[in-house]
Amino acid sequence: DSAAAAFNGAVAFELRLARHDSGMTIEELVQRSELNRSTMLRYIYNQRAIPVPALFQIAVALDVAPAEILARAALRSRDERHAERARGERARHSRG
Repeated sequence: DSAAAAFNGAVAFELRLARHDSGMTIEELVQRSELNRSTMLRYIYNQRAIPVPALFQIAVALDVAPAEILARAALRSRDERHAERARGERARHSRG
């Protein structure tokens, strides 16, 4: 489902932002979350769906509430859908 994939991408993006904001390296995040490095990279770079337990481990390691990551991702996903719709509307109007 494309909406679910887009939301997963938004979650991954928010996790990358949270890691960046924390100043934590990937290696530190791997250690704190106790996840495998390659699996962690697949999650945060949107190459694999993020299961809830892994999201929880990563968020806690980043000292961010998992619900906060999900809320930010939901807003980002919504904003991207709205922007996509607006681009489609503009394209239809410019052709007609």
